[in-house]
Amino acid sequence: MNEIESLSKKIIEIFGKNSYKKALDFPKNKITIIHFSENPIKINSIILDNDREFHLIIDQANKEIYHDCPSFLIHSEREKKICSHFIKLLLLLKKSVSLYILNNFSDYSLTSEDFGSTKKSSNFLMLADACFENENCIEGLSYLNKAIINQCDCENIIERFLEKAIANHLYLELFEFLEYGYENELTSYLDNFNKLIEKAFKKFLNSLPQYSFFNVLNIIESLNKIFEYNNLSFLTGANFIQKFKELVKSPNVNEKYFAILFIKKNYDKLIEINSQFENLLNQSYFKSSKQEFLNYFLDEIENLALIDKLKLMKSQFEILDIPKNRFYKEYKKYKSEIKELEKKVYLKKFAFLKLLIEKYGVTKTKGEFRKKRNTYIIKHSEENLNNPVYKYIISHIGFYGPEHKTIKSTDIGINHLIIKELFSDNLSNHPDIFYYKKQFWGDNSEDFRINVMDGFSLISKKMNYKYDIDKNYSNLKEIMIIEWDLAHKPRLGSIVSAYGSQIIIPDQNNFLFHDLKPFDLCYCNKTPVKIEGNIIKTVNIISKCSFRDAIESISKGMEYIEGYYPLSLVKSVLSKYVDPFKAYEVAASNPNKIFIPKYSEFLKIFREFLFDFINREKEYVFEQFKSNPEKRVNQILILLNLNKELEGLKLDFSEVFKDLILKTSNINEFKIKFLNKIHTTVKEIISKKEIGSTSAFNLKKLHNTSFFKYSNEIIKMRKKEFEKSKIKKIYSEGRLFYDLTEIFETYYGQKFSKILNINPNIPINPEKFKQFSNLASRLDLSINKSD
Repeated sequence: MNEIESLSKKIIEIFGKNSYKKALDFPKNKITIIHFSENPIKINSIILDNDREFHLIIDQANKEIYHDCPSFLIHSEREKKICSHFIKLLLLLKKSVSLYILNNFSDYSLTSEDFGSTKKSSNFLMLADACFENENCIEGLSYLNKAIINQCDCENIIERFLEKAIANHLYLELFEFLEYGYENELTSYLDNFNKLIEKAFKKFLNSLPQYSFFNVLNIIESLNKIFEYNNLSFLTGANFIQKFKELVKSPNVNEKYFAILFIKKNYDKLIEINSQFENLLNQSYFKSSKQEFLNYFLDEIENLALIDKLKLMKSQFEILDIPKNRFYKEYKKYKSEIKELEKKVYLKKFAFLKLLIEKYGVTKTKGEFRKKRNTYIIKHSEENLNNPVYKYIISHIGFYGPEHKTIKSTDIGINHLIIKELFSDNLSNHPDIFYYKKQFWGDNSEDFRINVMDGFSLISKKMNYKYDIDKNYSNLKEIMIIEWDLAHKPRLGSIVSAYGSQIIIPDQNNFLFHDLKPFDLCYCNKTPVKIEGNIIKTVNIISKCSFRDAIESISKGMEYIEGYYPLSLVKSVLSKYVDPFKAYEVAASNPNKIFIPKYSEFLKIFREFLFDFINREKEYVFEQFKSNPEKRVNQILILLNLNKELEGLKLDFSEVFKDLILKTSNINEFKIKFLNKIHTTVKEIISKKEIGSTSAFNLKKLHNTSFFKYSNEIIKMRKKEFEKSKIKKIYSEGRLFYDLTEIFETYYGQKFSKILNINPNIPINPEKFKQFSNLASRLDLSINKSD
């Protein structure tokens, strides 16, 4: 038994088969291993589940397993604490390490206690360090922010954040951090860094033209909150007066808008600090500037701008005294149009899911919706649960928890159109579902229909090209591969998203944004464009990516976010955690392959990669082969896609493999030479004419193979050996018997003995011999009797 099999067996033995199956279903891409060491074992990880972050730490030195998910928090009984997160983590680790943990599991305490939140903070700091090391500063700052959990130990983190942000000119992130800090009672700590804050503000004023106008609006919002706590006293210098004079009169809309709005918002404070601020804005210039900003706003509506951008401008127009009646009608109409577009995104998503329902035989059943606080517990049919397509669908419309039985009222309301395709229950009597349905879809919610034809636009297309994107980047740290998934909740108009330690969405400004489909592989910039709410990361797409691209890039060390194509097997094979034969067996037996686009094409490219690996690592592969020749032969046949071709042959292929595996250089050459060798073996068997040797051939199964051409010779050989074999008459105690020992060694003799249930070593009586003769005559076979 290999390590993988023994690990699975051990998990089932300790936690049960049901827990093991649940862990298999949990997506591996939602677990991020931050730190791993063996002596002693220390594993730090973060898990993203149902849009929440959980920490899981295994500490051998302290004999402790820390986890903050509901199972660990709620249950007091040890066996009930274990969740899918923990078991899935064990399945991702080096197998010997996982087996050690399981064999000593009773020695570990299971806890959710984290005094001072030091464990969580440490996890985030390690993630931040890794990001900074990879020059991914935006994400590193996001994790530094998350690391401030306990105020008592936050000063070093605050200082580090400010210095990193200033050094990398990341002022949007810096001011959002300060806003968060002031609003979360960190004022006394932030006041110690006023010099750094002043430095950041000065540098930001010089960087205004480099930002998008949307980001300038966001920075303004943060600064408005910040200066409710910070008294602006650092603006007393003459340099600031001169700078704002320049900004107010600037032809650049970023500089002009920021300066005018900043002065208007903080006018009284600024006059108090320095009376010269009073002379920066005269009435006529301010009036013309307001008209300019209003025209910009109306133009952005025509240009289909982000609704969030217009919302910010609308709120800031109050500060600028721009009357609502001059823009609100156009804004309201546009907002309504955007809401309708959001509904269309959901309808397109539902069309894709309905396409899967119809194509893969998902049946409508009674869910027996049972209310539990603000959620419902659903009963899924066993037939549907055994269908991987059904599991895919329910996991993308809000179902979560053990066996995906739980769903929030809000998600039922938003997804009610597709839920009606899955469940026959009448949900009209549930007021909370009705409320959320009406809130999202409006009063005419019943008028919306799913057009299944719209789902075809989301079918991923075959990618054959070789782009060599990684050759355009000197540093693999800059880019990564992402497999896009159908979004659980479409955000910012994106029908796809991805899931790692955070939720990832594509940048709306990218030219590929509207061309992305579920299961698409793409090269993306690792450094995000923006991180919202510390959990939603927007990334820029470089190009789409073929299977060959992806496998080659991962082989070179490029990072990736895995989805439904098992790309992690590439790394596992190269690291020799999994041998190539087992890797292909796992990939080929993937239950999701029935609905993953172009999965057979992926397997073909993956086979080529595996055979290249076999060619480079012949000694390692040969040792793996020797460990279990019979099993390895079957795995190699699967790898070469030769199962059907050789289905009718009962031959020992192991010697052929041993001979060829050390001599051939690529998969096509190996396959050709292997088949040639088998043809030679078949010819040798026929030419030697050894009695019974044709039992190695099943002519019915050989019918559609290249070996069927030998069938006539095989039939002649079987007939000849049968008819030449002698049947002896013998007498015992005056009774006649027939000795069939010789004929039972032939192909037909073996078949007849099984049909008639005859023991080949015991002579048969005349009655049984007559049955034997009748079988032979049906096949036009003569019997050679001798006295």
